[in-house]
Amino acid sequence: MIMITRFIFLIITLVIVSVRPSYGVAGFDLVTMKNGDYHHGTVAHEIFTLTTSYGQVAIPYLMMARLNVGHNGKPSKILTHRGEHFSGELASGEIIILRDQQPTLPLHTEDMAEVIFTKHKIRQPRSIAADFIEISNGDRFLATLTPGDLLLKAEDSIHHIFQNDIYLIDFETTDQNKLLTQVTLNSGEIRQGQLVSKKSFEVKTQYGQDLSIPVQQLSMLAYHVNFQNQTSINYHYRRHITPANLLQDKMIDGTPGPELIVIRGGDYIKGDIQGDGDSDERPTVRHKLKPFAIGMYEVTFDQYDQFCNDTRRTLPSDSGWGRGQRPVINVSWEDAMAYTKWLSRKTRKTYRLPSDSEWEYAGRAGSKTRFWWGNEVGYAHANCEGCGSLWDGEKTARVGKFLPNAYGLHDTAGNVFEWVADCLHTDFSKAPIDGTPLDKAGCGKRVIRGGAWSFPAKESRSANRWRDFPTRQSDDTGFRVVREL
Repeated sequence: MIMITRFIFLIITLVIVSVRPSYGVAGFDLVTMKNGDYHHGTVAHEIFTLTTSYGQVAIPYLMMARLNVGHNGKPSKILTHRGEHFSGELASGEIIILRDQQPTLPLHTEDMAEVIFTKHKIRQPRSIAADFIEISNGDRFLATLTPGDLLLKAEDSIHHIFQNDIYLIDFETTDQNKLLTQVTLNSGEIRQGQLVSKKSFEVKTQYGQDLSIPVQQLSMLAYHVNFQNQTSINYHYRRHITPANLLQDKMIDGTPGPELIVIRGGDYIKGDIQGDGDSDERPTVRHKLKPFAIGMYEVTFDQYDQFCNDTRRTLPSDSGWGRGQRPVINVSWEDAMAYTKWLSRKTRKTYRLPSDSEWEYAGRAGSKTRFWWGNEVGYAHANCEGCGSLWDGEKTARVGKFLPNAYGLHDTAGNVFEWVADCLHTDFSKAPIDGTPLDKAGCGKRVIRGGAWSFPAKESRSANRWRDFPTRQSDDTGFRVVREL
């Protein structure tokens, strides 16, 4: 009997040892090879050098979080502990692994797939003041911009813009290869046009490299970011957002989940307050909601592609506009539901789609006007047909290109419609007033909210509701998530 017990124990032990861990042994880096083999140890390189399209960067080992080795013409990618992304050609053809009580192991990078580095190798300061650079290929990093004012040629004049007045600069290249620039001032005022006699921006990275980045390669510049020691860089930490209402879960492999804003809940009037909306926005009803957390942004291609790669789903089309930080499109309600279930498993928290009532409460952000910013469309508050942005009626914009509402949420008006949990109901008096979704078996259509790049401004009103079949995919529809508290 004792021998049988020992034999069973031995078999169980062998099975456990043979199963690949989902992340590295504590204190050691995890190297995964192209053939599926993996090795634990300490990577013996002080610096990792990439030749990028905008210059050469060298990342210290202590700042490395993840290295994905490129093959077959695809670039290698580096993620740092600060959430920076770099892509390019890896300079080293070999990586040395130091192993505990085993011989040193040299590995050819051409045989490697990924390296996950030990977490929290370096104690970072609570905040880092720097400028934020985003490249059109999706790279993003902290740096220091060389001081200098801008000249911006508009249709009727040339604007001299002082650097200290700038909050954000966005760049967009049209189909005719014309570079358009949108400058958001600290006051919230918008300037649009073409840069005059400005071919590149000079920057110094946080690791000491001097780069000259052509304006044609830039997607965004954000000035004087206060990086709050988060797992991803967000230039909006500079204002509007405080640690008290910011929440970001980590997945079981240590990668960050979506950035969330905690909403305290409370009373509000749902529906067509002005009396000039659609019939399915009536009658107005007072709702009382419990606290919840909702995505600061619409779910991006970066986030959704991670889900697809992990679950071996087909990647949705980006309609030729680019992926990265653009909101994911061409996803159905069923796709969005599958993403929230996957995210719940990965974070061990409960994620779902917002209810119709939660979405409007968060989108209004305490306002009682047509739009969260007022009753008039105004200028460049959102991406919609006739809203005055660089992307109107053409394509989606990367998330966060417009100022947030009072709760710190971006793009609740325009950019893409957003799926919510509710089955379509055309009478507000039939919906639950506690914020829970209205659902029923065999639901034919689901509610979508918020307007889109291809729709006129009136469809971006806070009370406006559209609907679609739960299996339909469209280039004007995405979603954001809710996390239960």
